[in-house]
Amino acid sequence: MYSGTNGRMAMDRLGGIDWERMRSYRLNRVKESMKKFGIDVLITWDAYSIRYICGGYPTVPCRYSQAQFVVVPVNGDPHAFLTTSFSAAALREEMPWMKNKLWAPPAGLKWCSSVMDLEPHMNKIIPIIKEHGLMEGTVGLDGCTLELLVSSALRAKGVKNVKSAHDMMFDARKIKSEDEIACMRLACDSADAAFYEMKKAIVPGIRECDLVGIGMKKLYELGADETQEFVCCSGPRTNPLHIDYTDRAIAPGDVINIDVNGNSYMGYKSCYYRSFVCGTATPTQNEVFEACRAMLYEGMKGIKAGNTTADITAGWPQSPEYWGETNPLDVAGYALGHGLGLSLHEAPACFKPATVQAGKIETLEEGMVIAVETYTKGVDPKYGKFGVRLEEDVVVTKYGYELLTKWPIDRITECPF
Repeated sequence: MYSGTNGRMAMDRLGGIDWERMRSYRLNRVKESMKKFGIDVLITWDAYSIRYICGGYPTVPCRYSQAQFVVVPVNGDPHAFLTTSFSAAALREEMPWMKNKLWAPPAGLKWCSSVMDLEPHMNKIIPIIKEHGLMEGTVGLDGCTLELLVSSALRAKGVKNVKSAHDMMFDARKIKSEDEIACMRLACDSADAAFYEMKKAIVPGIRECDLVGIGMKKLYELGADETQEFVCCSGPRTNPLHIDYTDRAIAPGDVINIDVNGNSYMGYKSCYYRSFVCGTATPTQNEVFEACRAMLYEGMKGIKAGNTTADITAGWPQSPEYWGETNPLDVAGYALGHGLGLSLHEAPACFKPATVQAGKIETLEEGMVIAVETYTKGVDPKYGKFGVRLEEDVVVTKYGYELLTKWPIDRITECPF
């Protein structure tokens, strides 16, 4: 079934996102990675892994306590302990693909301080492991804040082998299906609409926080199920780059860097910078923008299945002196890339120029979705210090990449008033 660009609504006459196919693909990916990493039972408390495995949605306010979790036997169906509704019976009706293997969870991990405190959890987990004959196998823990304590509790119940599984889940989630990519296209489409609403609002006196509110409103109107805080920095706060927002009022001539990051359509994220100017850009602002854009696309030349992340970073400055600094840590965020999916950062892991705190080199594979971002800075004779930040989200293909982020990038976006 086609899941490209027919829109958000399910239709009787046009193909679209096939949710059942997407759920099946994701669970199969998990099982394949479990076998690859030698994990017989996966237990995850990570909100994004939970959603990937079973479609369960731990909402943002409920994530801190880590009460919700999923148990996946390699030879059986996932068992979920969720609180999206306080009625597990209601969730069973709403999530029929879970085959009734869904219950209310015990208290959150964050409130446990001893092996004895974990007894309610073990009373849920151990019967599942025994039912599938896996007590002699290896249990993998993902997103577990109390890994040492949980490992001790499992071993006290007779589990022989316990290890971390976070790398296994990154491996499972790194190749997106056509339905996942369709969700990410729609997330980026929503981000474009948010940029447009914010662009219209950029006039002298508008505050950074006002723009964030305007952008988030548009995202929710278009179906976002959550958004994380945008980056919205303006004027001197763009040099050095600040990745937050304040109530600073924007002035004529200010450059504004906006990142619609953590915008989530059906869980799938955008991470998407563009730069704007309040008024008409000066020659210096255009020059610095072009340097940032050229750097970004020089790195993107290296994106193709079979290449590595080093082929991307080779196109970027290799020394902190390029940005006027001597400490690599002070410029560690100025040219980088990272995987993107249900979470804002996933495989391939964050990669940077070799001399600027580089991550491990990873091979690019068809179906990966990655975000690449660059930064340049300067001093305008009229308006003072400023910086430009740009970012693109792409799908890795056999011959290069598919661009998901479509806001014009040939020049800085001007906002005349």
